[in-house]
Amino acid sequence: MRDVNSMSPRARRSVRGNSLWRAFLLTALWPAAASLGAPDGADIIKRLARPSPSSVAFVEARFSSLLVTPLVVSGEVDYEGAESLNRRVTEPYQEVTTIRGEAVRVERAGQPARTFSLHRAAELRGLVTSMTGLLAGNESLIAQHFEVTARSSSDDAWRIDLAPKDGKIQKRLSSITVTGAGAEPHCFVIRDTEGGASVMLLGAAAKALPPTVTLADLLGSCAAE
Repeated sequence: MRDVNSMSPRARRSVRGNSLWRAFLLTALWPAAASLGAPDGADIIKRLARPSPSSVAFVEARFSSLLVTPLVVSGEVDYEGAESLNRRVTEPYQEVTTIRGEAVRVERAGQPARTFSLHRAAELRGLVTSMTGLLAGNESLIAQHFEVTARSSSDDAWRIDLAPKDGKIQKRLSSITVTGAGAEPHCFVIRDTEGGASVMLLGAAAKALPPTVTLADLLGSCAAE
């Protein structure tokens, strides 16, 4: 295992690129303020619809076998309507990623902008389409792409798990887990098929993480084991 700072520029871009997509998947589950009783999966998803434009602060920790310590980034995610997402990283580097339909543009301070199309990766295209459905609160669209399960407890806490149906997506993504209480999401976890995971804290939960934080620590505090 290597520290991200000791990796080659190409390897760092690979790790951060994977983290980028996971971050979009995670933040797409951010719901609007609404009261939740004892929700099922459809009930929760219907409350995920957001007005546009909307923004939320985030702190994300990416865990990978390539890293000795997690890669932690923070910033804001903007939702600007169907198929329109911006991810603005402000720490520890500055980077803006914009998705408009099939077009993706990545801009980092001091480097040339990179652009590409989601047509290059059919599985990523499917994921972005599904997450747009989550932002719209479209349970039927999500059900086309994911198996949805949910559970809740007496203290108003809830959890939903999304398992991809598409074979291409299954090669990259193991599951998405969202936990929260009432109308508030606390944690978003995406697990890949190589043993890696991303954990994102949103809004009021987006607090600084210690450099020694572990995946087990975050999964335990998020009730997402």
